[in-house]
Amino acid sequence: MDKTKIRIAIWVGTVSVAAYSSLLAHAQTAGLNGLDPNRTGRIANVPVAHEGTTIAPAVLRQSREAPVTPAATVALAPPPPGVIDDKLLAGEIAARFEPIELCRIDVARAKQLRAEAVAADRLTLRWTIQPTGKVTATEVVATTPVDADVLHCVKQQMTAWTFSRPAGGPLPLERAFKFRSAELPASLPTGR
Repeated sequence: MDKTKIRIAIWVGTVSVAAYSSLLAHAQTAGLNGLDPNRTGRIANVPVAHEGTTIAPAVLRQSREAPVTPAATVALAPPPPGVIDDKLLAGEIAARFEPIELCRIDVARAKQLRAEAVAADRLTLRWTIQPTGKVTATEVVATTPVDADVLHCVKQQMTAWTFSRPAGGPLPLERAFKFRSAELPASLPTGR
């Protein structure tokens, strides 16, 4: 390459750099690269009164539509409990609770102890009556100290329970149970 071509290339490059710098400086001062401090819009010249101006609150319309529940919430929600007449249910529960009283005596006989020597006082019983009337999900929870064999006996009896069929689905129940005192009253004479 000869020297003339090199000089022309350097001169063109210098002119290009100079022209770009000039164009950039003009763009910045002309407001093309940001806000021009000398320009104002129509709103900037309007005076704003600070006194006597009140803004009325907006009137919001309340929606009367029912909230939409996500499909997953509805699908995962437990079904509503079934229903059995209260008097009928109370009678059936009382009939089922009577044999539970014998659990303490059965355990005492198996351990060859007196009934009052077997710990049994208060229980919480939970079960679900299925639409067929059969009982499932039985739980026996001791709320006071209770012999483990007594708990086992009560649970076995509960699994065999059947009730009237509930309308509308399964019926979960929870009831408290208290064993009668196993001690003999002081007024009764004891035979020898």
